[in-house]
Amino acid sequence: MSSQQQVVESFWGLCRQFCIPINFVRWGEWTHGEHQGPGYVYREETNVGPISFGFSEPVKISWVHLMAAFLAHMVHDHQDDLIVAAAVHEIRNPLTVLSGYQELLSQKYADPMWEKMDELMMRIAERLDDMLSGYSRTPRLETFDLTALCHDVGEEYKVFLSRREISLTIHGEPCEIHGDQKQIRQVIRNLLHNAADAILCGGDIAIRVDSRDDHAILRVSDNGAGIHETIRPFLFRPYYTSKIDGHGLGLVICQRIVEQHHGTINIVDLSPGTAFVVSLPKTQKNNR
Repeated sequence: MSSQQQVVESFWGLCRQFCIPINFVRWGEWTHGEHQGPGYVYREETNVGPISFGFSEPVKISWVHLMAAFLAHMVHDHQDDLIVAAAVHEIRNPLTVLSGYQELLSQKYADPMWEKMDELMMRIAERLDDMLSGYSRTPRLETFDLTALCHDVGEEYKVFLSRREISLTIHGEPCEIHGDQKQIRQVIRNLLHNAADAILCGGDIAIRVDSRDDHAILRVSDNGAGIHETIRPFLFRPYYTSKIDGHGLGLVICQRIVEQHHGTINIVDLSPGTAFVVSLPKTQKNNR
């Protein structure tokens, strides 16, 4: 089944799930449903090409616009997933080979300097593997302490932050949640790195974890330059970035991971500085 057909069938399934009285949908070379008998056909031009819908009765044009926009969004989302999956696959394969050779070399050469290099390379390989796991669509659920995870990530960034003369404080009592630890680690890393980038030199970053009923609240704040109100609405759009060397995917990945965990992520203006507040349920539903 082609990627086009998968998207059209997924869209058709949603229409049936929500009892939308549609006869057929056509995008590209794929048509789903029955294009037979009298009816009303609506054609909409979108950024993924023309999309046509067939109905037995006339419908409002606003509904056609909405359905076409939703299908186009599904197309873009599916294409992004394919690109990410291919990138993860291409990076993870040579990483596995590298780890194998690294293990062989460590067994052959018993040298203190090589042992340090071996430990460093192993940690880098583990971090890369964690980062690739953050791009996964399906969370691997386990129970872990969110506060302890924040301390662990803070330790990773200790040298990086000290070189920029940035202080980091982490507060919070132990707070267990049920989720994908690797993916949540990626969220903390991205938010911490963004906070550091917002500080030119000699600033402060604070991470706080609070337990509220059935949710855990993760707050990452900084006293940097802040985010201008005209930019804030676009921060969670793919490829949008205000950084010279940024790729505009960090916050998109954070949002995707948080939403997969049935949580929310919000921006708070501190003037000066910014806080990203993540709310995560302590227990998770089964993701299918």
